[in-house]
Amino acid sequence: MSITISLHLLAAIIWVGGMFFAHNFLRPATLALAPEQRILLWSGVFSRFFLWVWISVVMLPVTGYWAIFMEMGGMKAVGYHIHFMQAIGLVMIGLFAYMYLFPYRAFRRMAKELLIPEAAMYMVKIRLIVTINLGLGLVASVLGGAGRYWF
Repeated sequence: MSITISLHLLAAIIWVGGMFFAHNFLRPATLALAPEQRILLWSGVFSRFFLWVWISVVMLPVTGYWAIFMEMGGMKAVGYHIHFMQAIGLVMIGLFAYMYLFPYRAFRRMAKELLIPEAAMYMVKIRLIVTINLGLGLVASVLGGAGRYWF
């Protein structure tokens, strides 16, 4: 159980922490850059970060369901906080998959061709989804860490 939960926590920290850093620190710092520099920077950041998000997207459900079914006695045995955390996680995964397959793919293509205004339009969509997922991820993290004390 200690390995399962450790891997689960690391995956959540990488994903949610990465979004927190990007949204609250990196994004404001990039506003001083010229639009072309900003787009190229984000293109590089996304290509590296999204690899780790995909790893997290696989690791979180695998470790979460392993813990529930192999260590905790199944869905009936876990508290409401686990059910809520699971539901939020599935929504986050769905939002990330949509964002990666549609706005990010288009952004990547536009950035590669240096179509800066078009790439910037997709950045707005990506930022919206990241903002939503960041909020959901923070709630899921609190539920995972402290939810058993509430329910």
